[in-house]
Amino acid sequence: MRFLCLHGLGTNGKVLETQTAAIRAGLGDGHTYEFVDGTVPWPKAPELGDLFSDDEQYLAYYDPYNAESMLKALHQLERYIEEEGPFDAIMGFSHGCALSSTLLLGRACEKSRWQIPFKCAIFLAAGGPVSWKALHDGEVIWLDKSYNKSQITIPTAHVWALNDKWGLSMSAVLEQLSIPQMRHSHIHREGHTVPGRRSPETLRAAIKVIRRTIQEVETRSS
Repeated sequence: MRFLCLHGLGTNGKVLETQTAAIRAGLGDGHTYEFVDGTVPWPKAPELGDLFSDDEQYLAYYDPYNAESMLKALHQLERYIEEEGPFDAIMGFSHGCALSSTLLLGRACEKSRWQIPFKCAIFLAAGGPVSWKALHDGEVIWLDKSYNKSQITIPTAHVWALNDKWGLSMSAVLEQLSIPQMRHSHIHREGHTVPGRRSPETLRAAIKVIRRTIQEVETRSS
């Protein structure tokens, strides 16, 4: 599978490459990963601490509180998919999940026959999707579990933490907006992070739900 990978707020593609190294190793060969940087300069994410140099450039895809900025990022993402695709899957962390899920839910709401550009989606500590209509009215409004205009209808993996301050308000919402028959979840207590080797049990569980998601795609394609 070919994965398009979207990083978190105040990080970059190299950071996400490091964060997902253990997961990618666990998934084995046969996959390729394309890490795409945002275009908006942003302060370094506090959770990176001393693991990454302060001299690196840290980025965002958009300003999370600016509708115009997010619409521009959504258009850039669609153009990138069109020009550099096709991609089999999208994998995001936090801010990257918010962008990709907003696209998936928004276009599905707007266009009933929209061709989804991915076969599956992997959401790690997901940020919440934003109302497509509100964005076009100049507002940023995060969706909640009552949203019923559209759903994500491809296989999804959701890996998030109960002790993540955005877990219940964002990651759990995105999980509920993905159709139950094709979603696979692991909820842990490692905070706002990508599971890695420091917590082998959580890492194994995360790899397991991602594998299930990939296998579901392969089963449907056979």
